[in-house]
Amino acid sequence: MDDKLRELAEESYANYSSVLNDIDRIKTDITHVRQGKVELSEIQTDTERLSNRISREGTAELQALERINGEANFQDIRIIQRIVELSRAVGRITTNSRLGNTGHGTGFLIAPNLILTNNHVLGTAETASNSTIQFNYELDQQGNPNKSESFNLLPEEFFMTSHYKKDAGDPYSGLDFTIVAVEKVSNEGTPISNFPVARLDKKLGKIIDGENCAIVQHPKGDYKKIVMKDIRMLVLKDDFLIYESDTLPGSSGSMVLGLGTGEVVALHHSAVPRKNRHGQWLRKDGSVVQPGDPDNMIDWMGNEGIRISSILNMIARIPVSKTMEKYKSSLVSVLDTNVSSTPVHTENRTAPSKPYAMNRSESTTNQTLYFEIQLSGVKEMQNDWKQNAASLVPGLVLSEPLYPMSTEQAHRLFYYIHVQSDKTPWEVAAELEGLPQIDTCTPDLEMSTDIKPGHYGRWSGNESLESLDDGTADWDKSEGDFKIRWANASLVKEFIPKGQSGEYRKWNLNATNANNLKDVKAYDSLKANADKIRLIQLDTGYTDHSKVLGGYNLLHDEDFIDGEDARDEMSMGILKQPGHGTRTASIIMGNRANGRIENDGNQGVAVAEEESLVKVIPYRISKSVILIGRGRNLFNAVSQAINANADVVFMCMGSYPRPMIYSIAKTAYERGVIWVCAAGNMVESVIAPAVYPGTIAVAASNPNNEPWRYTSYGPAVDITAPGEDVYVPFKNKKQEDIMVFGSGTSYATPHVASAASLWKAKNLKNLNKFIEKPWQIVELFRKHLKESAQDVVDNREWDQKRFGAGILDLTALLDKEVTPEEIKGLKNAYAGKESRKEWDLGVRETVHFLWNTARRKLTPGFESSTLQDALTERARISVAAMSGRPVNKVFESYAQFDEDQTEKLLKVYFESFN
Repeated sequence: MDDKLRELAEESYANYSSVLNDIDRIKTDITHVRQGKVELSEIQTDTERLSNRISREGTAELQALERINGEANFQDIRIIQRIVELSRAVGRITTNSRLGNTGHGTGFLIAPNLILTNNHVLGTAETASNSTIQFNYELDQQGNPNKSESFNLLPEEFFMTSHYKKDAGDPYSGLDFTIVAVEKVSNEGTPISNFPVARLDKKLGKIIDGENCAIVQHPKGDYKKIVMKDIRMLVLKDDFLIYESDTLPGSSGSMVLGLGTGEVVALHHSAVPRKNRHGQWLRKDGSVVQPGDPDNMIDWMGNEGIRISSILNMIARIPVSKTMEKYKSSLVSVLDTNVSSTPVHTENRTAPSKPYAMNRSESTTNQTLYFEIQLSGVKEMQNDWKQNAASLVPGLVLSEPLYPMSTEQAHRLFYYIHVQSDKTPWEVAAELEGLPQIDTCTPDLEMSTDIKPGHYGRWSGNESLESLDDGTADWDKSEGDFKIRWANASLVKEFIPKGQSGEYRKWNLNATNANNLKDVKAYDSLKANADKIRLIQLDTGYTDHSKVLGGYNLLHDEDFIDGEDARDEMSMGILKQPGHGTRTASIIMGNRANGRIENDGNQGVAVAEEESLVKVIPYRISKSVILIGRGRNLFNAVSQAINANADVVFMCMGSYPRPMIYSIAKTAYERGVIWVCAAGNMVESVIAPAVYPGTIAVAASNPNNEPWRYTSYGPAVDITAPGEDVYVPFKNKKQEDIMVFGSGTSYATPHVASAASLWKAKNLKNLNKFIEKPWQIVELFRKHLKESAQDVVDNREWDQKRFGAGILDLTALLDKEVTPEEIKGLKNAYAGKESRKEWDLGVRETVHFLWNTARRKLTPGFESSTLQDALTERARISVAAMSGRPVNKVFESYAQFDEDQTEKLLKVYFESFN
């Protein structure tokens, strides 16, 4: 997008933002109109505008209101015929320079030989003199191009413009329009009189708030198109009209019509981009727009046109040369004639019989609910959803594809919808699944993670040192407890008695043979390629803790929570800074703090020669380490990582499986993204996304080379890495940077993410040479990872059935070479799993309920007697079916709830995704 269009979009955004409350109100009212709760005429709060609109109908008030309110899907044929006739006045403008074609726009005839377009399309007489307008540039009913007629523009005969930028020194600026004369005969010999004129009218009442529009345009210079679906006028702002529509570059100068009157209401001039709080434009997937992004990737939330009445008032004011006065006089006289042809009724008028009096903040209990849906595999059902979703679903606010740019059939079945309802999410989901157009519908609800603060139940204070009150830690206690607890552990028993803190604090590096990175085979090629590797972290964001300074790549960070940058904002309550994201990232790129941390120790796995070879790109997907927001945030983050050509993604938290995350995990796998995930904590089953076939699942070990007792385990685990009592950055009560020992598969995961990044950097040349399908990169890494793992540690055979192939061995992994022969033997992780059947909705509700309840089980004030009351009847039946016991028996014992019934039910569900 060029600078001029960007500048226009910024100004349009400012206008849009200034009336955002009105826009939100009108959008809500439009939803109520679709639901039959209010009439269209009741949206318009300006009674004078409504009176003028009624006058346009030229009939009695009651009949006029009936026409205006009408049926949503019905339109008088006379209006359609009028619009078709007016569309013939619209032409494609081609601007040229000495070097040839430079761009396209749209314009339309407003007098027998005058056209109207934008100033930013034809900014000067010189530009106009080198440009043409082409009428009939469209397809006929058989889809064949019509014979088009090209007319030269004649700015020397008439040229009038209002600059697109408001300039205090120019009283005629700011309306972004140009009027220019047209040659009387086309280059093909056809007179301009063969084409109709769209006569302009500055009377009010051509359209009211919430009424449908139509736009006739040449998007990107393409054949003529008309937009009539899901486009409504939202609000007036001074000289501008804001409306919904899909437009593309080349649509500048389009004709905007009121669908109720068939009259020209505005000259389109700019789209309105959605922004985050930092003013950065956003893509449709929620990520920040990058240089070179095509315009159809940008999330346009509205459009803006210049009101015809404002343009006409300005025409009368702008002076012209004497030679051009005849054109202006003739134009003004035509406009004056139009004004007098149908008098506006100005007498006192009785207000509509049902004034809109809904108190939008108090009179409704509706809430906005969010759902992921998968459409039917039947093509006709898919098409019906796309065309009629609003009429199929009461309260539907938004329906959008989860993969808007994808051409894969499986992707095109996934949609994400917003619904306003006073019912529970699971009740609405059941109704939606009853539609033949929808196969599955799952509410997108907040999910507890597998991570809990340290004092909860089965976690001792030594195993997690986060304070529930203020998120701080105590270094003295942490260090003392570690030395007592692990005095005889194989990896540290030699160093603790000697006080060699620098050694026992980095026990995790010794455990994984990651102490001497620069001594590994092919280190030079590894180092040379390391800065080409994109390593993305999905977590709580970054901080400026001394341990991680210089280790982040903040040129590409993203925030999928509130659109700001990825900085961790958890400064109060549970999990104070430096936050979970900082602690886990430090295991990859944590540096020597050079005296900034009093009891420094440990360093990142990817650090060599005092700097990290790989930078971490933080994507903020969660405000809290113990609660993930809606799954759409995670979906968008992974989509952006794929689009950003990520090599490795790692995620150190998780929850229960859900359909859209399963889908995006498979997509990442097929694109060759190595997604490294924590296996989970305090849950017998491997959690999502680690449980999915295409990800790399990591369990945790301790300083005695044994599995951590609270790590999740099972056949889905690929590898184990240090996770219990790993030395990581934190804050003390004084908010000073410190280091303490922390536990969790969260800390095991970054070891393997580091290994994946270094492995790909070292093998980049051969991977590019031998890999035929992107997913083979993931499978080859998995193969090398398992083959190089330590399967015998301290003379003990590793339990490979539950904890993966063994403990990570970085040196052995990086010693392995890529060969074309082993690539040919790789098997796709999803082979044979293409038609996985989704669980019944009742089961999905049960899993959501059990998981979140189990995570909260030991929270003070928990009332076990209220559990079963929160379930729908469908879910209660599912509980009984899965457990073999009546639902009240499953929940009657608080003490047994988590350990016995919940783990059993969740295990069956989780393992079905692997």
